[in-house]
Amino acid sequence: MPSIPLYLRPVLLALVLLAAGRAAHADLAVGAVAPAFELQDLDGKTVTLAEFRGKTVVLEWINPNCPVSRGYAERKTMTATAAAHPEAVWLAINSTHRASGDFVDPAAHQAFNRKNGIAYPVLYDSSGEIGHAYGAKVTPHMFIIDGAGKLVYNGAIDSGPGASSVNYVDAALTALAAGKSPHPSTTKPMGCSVKYAE
Repeated sequence: MPSIPLYLRPVLLALVLLAAGRAAHADLAVGAVAPAFELQDLDGKTVTLAEFRGKTVVLEWINPNCPVSRGYAERKTMTATAAAHPEAVWLAINSTHRASGDFVDPAAHQAFNRKNGIAYPVLYDSSGEIGHAYGAKVTPHMFIIDGAGKLVYNGAIDSGPGASSVNYVDAALTALAAGKSPHPSTTKPMGCSVKYAE
C-alpha cells in the first residue's frame, strides 16, 4: 500500500475528524437500543437509564434560556403530558455546556422548575456526551424508550403551538399503553440548538 504524502496528511486528518463529528451528531434511529446513561439531577443524585428497565421512559432535552423550551414549560405542555401518562417515567436532560452563556446553574434551574410546575427530574449532561449519543439537536427534542430499552419515538413534542396542534408524544405514549407502535415514530424537532461545547 503506497504511503500518504506528507502534504496530504493534515487534509485526511481533518476529513476523519469531520466524519467523526458527524457520526457523534447522527440521528438515533427508531428501533435502536437507547444509549445508557448515568447523570446527576439538580440535587446531585445519580440517575441511570438502567434503573427504569421495563418501563416506558420519555427524555426531554431542556434549556430554560431557550425561548422555545421555556415557552413549552410556561404553557405546561410537558407537565400536562407527563401527568396524563403516569405509567411513563419522564426525565429532562440539559446538555448546555458550562461555558455557554445559556448555562443555568442548579439553583436557578430549580427555581425555574418550581415556577413552571416541573416535578420530574432534570439531569445535567454538561459534557454533551449523552446529547451526542442520542443525536439531540434542539431544545426541546423528545425521545421515547420502551420497556425493552429500544427507541420508539424521536422528534418534536408536538406540531407547534395552536388550537390545531397535534401532541406527538401524547399520541405515542397512548399507542404504547395500548400495545401498539407509535405513528408517526419520527418527526422534526423544533427549537433552539443544543449549546454543546464545540
